[in-house]
Amino acid sequence: MASHLKDENEIKIFILYLLDKIGYPLDYPSIGSIMMQDGIVNFFDFAQCFFSLVDAGHIREIIVDGDKESEPSDSVDNETSRYGAEEDDDEYESSSTVLYEVTDTGRQVARALSDNLMVSVREKSYRSALRHLSFAKKGAWVDQTYKPDGDGYLVTCSIKDKTGTIMDLTVRADSEYQLRKMMNNYSEHPEVVFRGVVALLSGDVNYLFEQ
Repeated sequence: MASHLKDENEIKIFILYLLDKIGYPLDYPSIGSIMMQDGIVNFFDFAQCFFSLVDAGHIREIIVDGDKESEPSDSVDNETSRYGAEEDDDEYESSSTVLYEVTDTGRQVARALSDNLMVSVREKSYRSALRHLSFAKKGAWVDQTYKPDGDGYLVTCSIKDKTGTIMDLTVRADSEYQLRKMMNNYSEHPEVVFRGVVALLSGDVNYLFEQ
């Protein structure tokens, strides 16, 4: 595929950019699946660059054991902490999971250098992030309000996180029935609504406009 990234620095920026967009920790297999689903990076290049970013402190490991989370101690072997504790390792239970998230340093690198990526790569990676976005895991605040407007209602749907506003959308409902449908659907599927709005505004579903 012509859009494959080959340059090591571009691959690293791509990984950091996508993890920053997703916004919450994921395990290694999930990250690999997301990174490679659009055919931008092959497995071997991804694996090499990913763990290089871990070693450089741009991606952080989080050990999850039941309800507890902690960063691995310096005494834990690096390869073991990446792929999960070995069966005879007494430091972590067999149920422990290793998750990864971008660090503040990695986030700064991603945002400063993401313009160096091809536009097509940024667009594909952003769509990949949207497909896996969970506002609950991201710690986002999802809200909806409405107010009467003539013989209808104005419905406002908003999403915010610690970085600011993600979406602030106001639409008109022409009846109480439509109002309830809108509010129930948004309450149950805020990620889907957000993806739909982004897809419409970016022209990814222009077939809807065909007569």
